[in-house]
Amino acid sequence: MRLIGQMHEISVPLPDGVIDAGSIGAIRDAFADTYKARYTSLYEGAEIEAISFRVTCAGPTPSVSLTGTSTTSGAARGLKGTRTAYFGSGWVGVEVYDRYALVAGDRIDGPAIIEERESTTVIPPGDSMHVDTALNLRIAVGLPEEAAAVVTAETPHQEAVEVIEADPIALEIMWSRLVNVVEEMWQTVCRTAFSLVVSEAQDFACELLDPDGETLAHSPRAMPVFNLTLPRAVKALLAKYPAETLRPGDVLITNDPWLCAGHLFDIALVTPAFHEGRLTGLMGTVGHVSDIGGTKDYLHPREVFEEGLQIPPMKLYSAGEPDQSLFTLLAENVRNPSQVIGDIHAFVAANALGEQRLLSFVREYGMHDLRALASVVTKRSEDAMRQAITALPDGVYTSEVENNPLGEVMRYPVEVTVEGDRISIDFDGAPAQLPQGGINCTMNYTAAHATYPLKCMLTPNVRGNAGCYRPFEVSAPKGSILNADRPASVNLRTRTGWYIAPNLFKALAQAAPGKVQSFTGLPVAANIYGADAEGGTFSDMFFVGGGQGASSREDGKSGLLYPTSAANTSIELFESRVPVLILEKTFVEDTGGAGEHRGGLGQRFALRKRHDDGLPVHVSVYPEGVKSSTPGLFGGHAGGSARGIVRDPAGATLHDCGSGELVQVSTTEEVIEIHVAGGAGYGDPAARARSDVERDLREGLISEQSRDCDYGPAEEA
Repeated sequence: MRLIGQMHEISVPLPDGVIDAGSIGAIRDAFADTYKARYTSLYEGAEIEAISFRVTCAGPTPSVSLTGTSTTSGAARGLKGTRTAYFGSGWVGVEVYDRYALVAGDRIDGPAIIEERESTTVIPPGDSMHVDTALNLRIAVGLPEEAAAVVTAETPHQEAVEVIEADPIALEIMWSRLVNVVEEMWQTVCRTAFSLVVSEAQDFACELLDPDGETLAHSPRAMPVFNLTLPRAVKALLAKYPAETLRPGDVLITNDPWLCAGHLFDIALVTPAFHEGRLTGLMGTVGHVSDIGGTKDYLHPREVFEEGLQIPPMKLYSAGEPDQSLFTLLAENVRNPSQVIGDIHAFVAANALGEQRLLSFVREYGMHDLRALASVVTKRSEDAMRQAITALPDGVYTSEVENNPLGEVMRYPVEVTVEGDRISIDFDGAPAQLPQGGINCTMNYTAAHATYPLKCMLTPNVRGNAGCYRPFEVSAPKGSILNADRPASVNLRTRTGWYIAPNLFKALAQAAPGKVQSFTGLPVAANIYGADAEGGTFSDMFFVGGGQGASSREDGKSGLLYPTSAANTSIELFESRVPVLILEKTFVEDTGGAGEHRGGLGQRFALRKRHDDGLPVHVSVYPEGVKSSTPGLFGGHAGGSARGIVRDPAGATLHDCGSGELVQVSTTEEVIEIHVAGGAGYGDPAARARSDVERDLREGLISEQSRDCDYGPAEEA
């Protein structure tokens, strides 16, 4: 069973006896109990559906005659001997059993070890194991005893830091445990969200922050820009709702582009976690909802007011009670309220689950104040980053990239200063903010996209947290396209912000040629919406990635949504949600820029209406990179360019969408076709291994013409 609109289901036990119409209430209650046990809560008015039914049939158990069976009773028959083992509190003697000698009904209390050829099963103290009728080992995990307080609220900060640093093994375990907390939050959002953009494309992030709003851990798969903008949103929320005013059950919310992730679609929810009446940490989730009202013609708004519903810092829940007025206001201002509200409830559930797991961590490890742990963890990440920066040669490195987002070339200069263990990034000279078009960036968004690529470049194997970003300073002229003033339109800020990473890589190519990558073909999110024959509204996004830029080590990957960590949308799921057919989705040969290492391939996809019902369907066709190409590094060639058209079924172009527009189609004879750019190459194509060139040709990645023109003709035998 699942909530209508979700993509993941849960198994629910049905009531005993005859199942008929009178059982509906009991089935709903069973679903609610199972759902709340897994995802903390079930919101009022949620609609439930059954996906499949599973029946187990049992017959008489046959009598089986076994010969040669040991007559020794109980698990003692499998006892092989004893040995000592370490279980946290010290070395203890444990009994060792032979897995193959155990039979149904045997029970063993921990500590114990069960050996077999394929694996070893360890039963810790406090746990127990019994063998079921299918000879499975079923382990009952005992509840951990609450640890003695290692760090209390009264422990002096420096003393707490010294206690934590004194045991590096315990520190690593605790750090990993907190990463697992946010990873479980991430999984909860995936399994309880309603929209494809969140559940399928994974355009969201989950974080655990200390009481001051500094990031302690985030899910490794979280959307990078959200990881860096969420702490700013949390601090803004705490400024309005100071920690001492918060209570258990509060949930704060905002989508302010100047406080959060740069446009109105990104909604942040923050839940405080309390232990013994004291704020211990903050759980945060921010995600891109499928609709926020406003116009879908994204290139024409002049102000943020035209782009959708603005949510200033507010309380969505107060002491566990939802603000129904705010929920009502949200529902009335979006095109697909069940989907948007459902996603928000998924964020609430993820935060609540994270709060539970964090409090379990506090009790189990005796860490009653996270500030000291946060100091240790973030200091280690900061030290690693400063060490990596120190390895770079000091200097001032400059670059400039250009694009053509609105039919006119725009240039973006950058100056990167490496000085000791610090890096400053200055976008002086950036174009002034535009009065129309939505491609302006807020400073939050610019800073996130300027520092994230440096994190990837310099410390890729260090867990991300606030410490990684302390050595960076980012500035951009106020009122510029990279630091726009309210109420500028910002909805399409990706069309500017996604050029920041390649600009930085280009600037730092001379300082660290082995750590940069060439320009990546930027992704597309085609938003498709309309009304069906029954009067219902559909609205979803189809995410398609471009070709990754090549590096000094390898070719670029094809079909990545870099510089995000979002995923390409499943065709089957999309077609089940929106009345369109995806006619084609393919990599395009010759779109990966030539080089010693080749860029990843771009994609082409085409879609049309499923039914000739005359109802209009709107499609946002905004390919990034039209009439613009960025060369690769060190002689690498540019990747294939982007394009968006409306054509007929035979392939004849009916309309060229230029740099982007909202297209309305009404018949199945109108086909939307979008080309997503490929990645640029790295290094001189003449240096590419001939075996790699011929392999690319065999696999259809390049044509014979590209082989001969870009890499030189094949040598004659």
